[in-house]
Amino acid sequence: MGQENKKFKLILTGVFAFFILLGLVAFSSFKATSDANNNVEISIWGTMDKIVFDSFISQYEQSKNLELKVKYTKKDISVIDGDLVEAIATGKAPDVILIPQELIKRYLDKVYFISSITERMFKDTYIGESEMYIQPGGIFAVPFFVDPLVMYWNRDTFASAGIANPPAKWSEFPIIASKISESDNNNANILKSAASLGEYRNVSNAKALLSTLIMQAGSPIVSMDDNGSLRSFLYSRSEGDILIPAVSALDFYTDYSNPKKSVYSWNRALPMSKQFFLSGDLAIYFGFASEANDLKEKNPNLNFDVAMMPQVVDAKTKVTYGELYGFAILKSSPNSVPAFNLISTITSADAIPELLKYMFAAPARRDLIAAGSKDAGQTVFNNSALIARGWIDPDSKKTDLVLQNMVEDVTTGRLTSNDSVQKASTEFDNLLQ
Repeated sequence: MGQENKKFKLILTGVFAFFILLGLVAFSSFKATSDANNNVEISIWGTMDKIVFDSFISQYEQSKNLELKVKYTKKDISVIDGDLVEAIATGKAPDVILIPQELIKRYLDKVYFISSITERMFKDTYIGESEMYIQPGGIFAVPFFVDPLVMYWNRDTFASAGIANPPAKWSEFPIIASKISESDNNNANILKSAASLGEYRNVSNAKALLSTLIMQAGSPIVSMDDNGSLRSFLYSRSEGDILIPAVSALDFYTDYSNPKKSVYSWNRALPMSKQFFLSGDLAIYFGFASEANDLKEKNPNLNFDVAMMPQVVDAKTKVTYGELYGFAILKSSPNSVPAFNLISTITSADAIPELLKYMFAAPARRDLIAAGSKDAGQTVFNNSALIARGWIDPDSKKTDLVLQNMVEDVTTGRLTSNDSVQKASTEFDNLLQ
C-alpha cells in the first residue's frame, strides 16, 4: 500500500507540473519580456480583504524563502468595475484582477484567455464550479478559493426544543419551525425564529440563499442557450418537469413570511438575520464560510455549529451557492508572463493551505479537498465546495433588486409566484443583452 501511495503522489506531482507547463505555454504568444521582468511588481485589484491577502502573501513568501513582488488593492464590488474602466482608459490599470465568478461577464473582453490548457486538465484540477471559468475563448481565470454558503445553527436552541441534529432536508423545516418559532399577539410579533426565510431586504445573503433554492429545484438561473448566448432560465422547465423550478422554490421560500401559514417564522419588521442569530433569537443562519470567525468574535458565548446546506428530498445532485474567486490577467498588462508566474505560485497546492490559516473558505483544488482536514468546520466547508455552484451575473446591483422585487411581489400580493418569476426572468434577459 505504501508503494502505491508513493506512485500516486508522483503521478499527481507530474500532472500538476504538466498543468503549469501548459499554462506557461499558453502565455508564449504574449508580448516578449526580458528576464528582468520576472522581478517586476505585479499589481492586483480584488474584492478580497486586504489584510488577509497581504498576510497570506507575507507568510507564504517567508515559509518558502521566495521573493514575491505584489501590490494588492482592495476594491468594493460596487465600484471595482467603474474604477477599472477608468484605470484602463488612463493607463493605470492593474496587471491582475481577483474577482468572484459572478462578474465574469463584465470582464470577458478585458482579460487574456489561456487557450492552451485543455478542459480535461482544468476539470481534473479544480472543483465543478470552477468550470464557469471555461469560456469559448479558453480559460478565463485561475481559480483561487471558494466561499460556499453553509448553515450555522444554534446548538442550545435546538437542544431546548428537543431537536438533536440540524436539518439535512428542507422537508424538515416545517417541524423545526413549529417547535422553535415563537410569536405573540396573533403572530403580530415574532419573538424567536427557526430560520430567516420568506423576506429579502432583512435576510443576510438573501441572493445566495434564493439562488441555492432555485438551483436545487433544477434551474441554472443564467446559462448558455443553444446559440452560445447567455440568457435567463428562471422561467424555464426541464423536460418532464410539471412545475417551473424557480416558481416552486419561490413558493417554498415565501411561505415562511406568510402569517396564514403554519411555518410562519419571519417578517420584514425583524432585524437583519445575522444580527438576530447573534442575539440568540434565530436558530438557523444561512451564511458564507468566511463569516465563521466574525460570528465567533461578535458573540463568543453563542453556542453554534456549522453544517452543510439542506437539500431537497431525493435530490440526484446536491447544490449550494458558492462565491468562487479567481485571478484573471488583463489584456492591458505589460507584465503578462511574470503575472502568470505569480498567480501560478500562489494558487499552488502548497500555497492555498497558508491562505486558509487567515480566512475561512475552501480550496478550489480537488487534490487539497481530497487530502481532508482534521478540523470539523473546515470539513464542512470543503464538502460544500464540492457541490458549490454559481451563475454569471450581468449586473450584481440590478439583479439583486430584481430578485428582491420577485420576492416582495409575492409577499405583498402584487403578483402570483408564477407571474413574479416570469417578470424577473424577462428583466434578467434584458440585462444580459
